[in-house]
Order: sequence, then C-alpha cells, then structure tokens
Amino acid sequence: MKGVLCGAMCLLSFGLQSLEYAVQFENDRVCAAKATIMPNEEIGLHRDACPQIVIALKGGVITRLEADGTTTDVHFPTGVAVFRDVDPPDELHKSINRGSEPVELIIIQLKENSLITRDKSF
Repeated sequence: MKGVLCGAMCLLSFGLQSLEYAVQFENDRVCAAKATIMPNEEIGLHRDACPQIVIALKGGVITRLEADGTTTDVHFPTGVAVFRDVDPPDELHKSINRGSEPVELIIIQLKENSLITRDKSF
C-alpha cells in the first residue's frame, strides 16, 4: 500500500503541472515517464516525493526556486544518469527551464517497495 501511495505522490508532483509528461512504464516498484520542459516553462509548487533517476534525452539546466527564495541550478547532461533524492515533506519548490531549448527527460521514480525488493533473476 505504501508503494502505491508513493507512486501516486510521485505522479502527483508532476502530473498536475502544465509540462508535457507521459508515463512510459509503471509497476509496483517503479514509474518511468518522459517529461519535456519548454524554454521559460515553469513547473508550479511541488515536491519530489520519491527518489528518482533522471536521464536527459536532450539535456539542459533546470533552476529550482525554493519557497524561501533561494535558487539552485540542476544540471542534466545529455545521456547521463542523475540521482535526485526525496525532498523533505514540508519543502516545496518550483522548477523552470531558463534556457532557450526544451529539456527532455526520462524520469525513473523509485517507489518505496523497489528499495527493499530485489529481482534475483539476473
């Protein structure tokens, strides 16, 4: 049940925003989605509720706008896997692509059960 809830929270953090976001695969352990963030597009207040691995199909820099006013540039180099940890429950942020090109990402969200269950088939 916690894994399902985490999956719903992960999707909620992106799914209600205006960005292009399409789930590519989902089961009880992971959710993989493709997101495209257009130039100057802002993703509204949200938190990253699940740990995620992000692979840029077309890289760029996304600026995190924290609720306290601070900003952090998060780099997503093309073809490189980047790990993003869970945000604390009470910390929300916005994200914006301040670049001149779209940023295209594959976001693999790790649901809680995937952190403790291992597939022994390989």
